[in-house]
Amino acid sequence: MKKFYYTKTDSGKIFLWSLLVPQMLGAVFIIILTAFAKTEEAYKEIINNIVVQILFTMLAQIGFLIVYFVYNRNINFKKASKINFKLGWRNTLICILIGLIGVFGLNPLISCVDNFLVYIGYDLASSLPLPMSNVGWLFLNILLLAVVPAIFEELIFRGVILNGYKKLGILPAMVVSSLLFALIHGSIQQFLFPFLFGLILSFVAIKTGSVIAPMIIHFINNALVVILNYINFSFEITLPNWLFTIISLAICLCAFVIIWLLGKLIKRVDKPIELFLEEQEEFAIMQKNEVSSSLPLILGVVLGAMFFIIDLLSGLGVILL
Repeated sequence: MKKFYYTKTDSGKIFLWSLLVPQMLGAVFIIILTAFAKTEEAYKEIINNIVVQILFTMLAQIGFLIVYFVYNRNINFKKASKINFKLGWRNTLICILIGLIGVFGLNPLISCVDNFLVYIGYDLASSLPLPMSNVGWLFLNILLLAVVPAIFEELIFRGVILNGYKKLGILPAMVVSSLLFALIHGSIQQFLFPFLFGLILSFVAIKTGSVIAPMIIHFINNALVVILNYINFSFEITLPNWLFTIISLAICLCAFVIIWLLGKLIKRVDKPIELFLEEQEEFAIMQKNEVSSSLPLILGVVLGAMFFIIDLLSGLGVILL
């Protein structure tokens, strides 16, 4: 009988491997490129090749895909991750609306954070790693930066990690999974938004009982950001920093209140799992023999914090990468 649930140990292991595997893939990829390039000039030329840049962009997602399916080889991942496509039209429309609210409700606050980082001397990274010169690139960016992350990241963070920590309580599970989602981005610039956005995604995943719902919201958010970058959309308001920060916090709070109210309209779609007597006995034995450990999570958090600190020091010019 395959296990059809996750524990906090599963969540910790998944997070740890989701940190390590993309890094290992990146190291192997660089070693291969170095082996092909005989000179420094040849290496730079290869690095600037658009196919290589696309592969670099996809390394993290490829790592998540490997981790998810390898780890779940002995788990009924469809039930454990709550992969339920029967959302219904009302839930789908609510998810689309929440995705839009997330973009416009959180981004003013993120702009405040970016302004602060610039003020302390942090070198902000480009929001999009690939070109956006024509419609073809637009659709490729949407595929690579919206469709793929919406699927793979949600399977990892809302599919496994959130469900694994539910025994801690709904709110602690939401907060922990969102913090880990922010930490895995490995960047101070990309910490606050993934955390706040992760809370929204976790909230909707719990309300619907399906990981497909946060996938839709995640896609809407990322795709809209790509499209806004493509059309060079910008909205600048000349206000004192303190006033802009207060207004941004108010907008963010309003966005969360509206999303909470929309959550009341969501219909839960998952159904309780029914087990026959023999399966119940086997399930009870499985749970009794389950070994719980926080070590994978601790190792993952320490490793993620190291990447976070390295990014901060690099952005401030303290160390060169």
